Amino acid sequence: MNIYTLPKGTYSEKATKKFLEYIDGDYNIKYCNSIYDIFESVSNGGLGVVPIENSIEGSVSLTQDLLLQFKNIKILGELSLDIHHNLIGYDKDKIKIIISHPQALAQCRNYIKRHGWEVKAVESTAKAVKIVAESKDENLGAIGSKESAEYYNLKILDKNIEDYKNNKTRFILIGKNVKFKTLPKKYKVSIVFELKEDKPGALYHILKEFAERNINLTRIESRPSKKRLGTYIFYIDFEDSKEDLEEIIKSLKKHTTFINILGRYPVFD
Repeated sequence: MNIYTLPKGTYSEKATKKFLEYIDGDYNIKYCNSIYDIFESVSNGGLGVVPIENSIEGSVSLTQDLLLQFKNIKILGELSLDIHHNLIGYDKDKIKIIISHPQALAQCRNYIKRHGWEVKAVESTAKAVKIVAESKDENLGAIGSKESAEYYNLKILDKNIEDYKNNKTRFILIGKNVKFKTLPKKYKVSIVFELKEDKPGALYHILKEFAERNINLTRIESRPSKKRLGTYIFYIDFEDSKEDLEEIIKSLKKHTTFINILGRYPVFD
């Protein structure tokens, strides 16, 4: 079986190797150029690992949208990694343009601004490092992981350049099913829904259902519904409880036009 992730040297690859410590069975890592490519590959079988949220820049919008689009794919597990960005290239004093993934550029915004560099976004941090390595252009620098610098035999010119040091990213394991060697005690549930009525108090009725059951919400976020301006869908993560999940969903359906369970899954350290 295959497990799909972003290119070698990305934090997604690192998260994938961590997940493989918990997964039962033999999986070959296959590298994709984009998050969309991972979802498309997983829809035909196997597993995938994608980023879903960063502690500094928030949710990865594309991952959120694709979880709704690919209805046959579920969240099967979650883990978090510390993220430490590095300036990678040839000569720091000659750099004029910095390239990296949009999230990495945003997480190092102040550092980049202090140096007055131009920025260019690419599909992944590893792609950025690869471009710098192949171009051999001293005017280019990349932001990426230590592993990507080692893989492409480039210098780390500056370490830990992220603006906030408590920088973590949540990664999710996606697919149709999986068997784990051991399971942690902590579980989460993720759902997405659209409110039935766009009026004051509509979201309150949803939150009330959780409050009355003493269920802790770990994340709530709105995204444009893409139907018309001003309409939204909501993503909620909550700690799994002893409550019957079917009963919870039934109570929420009274207030929604649709509701999908994106996954009921273990959270690994």
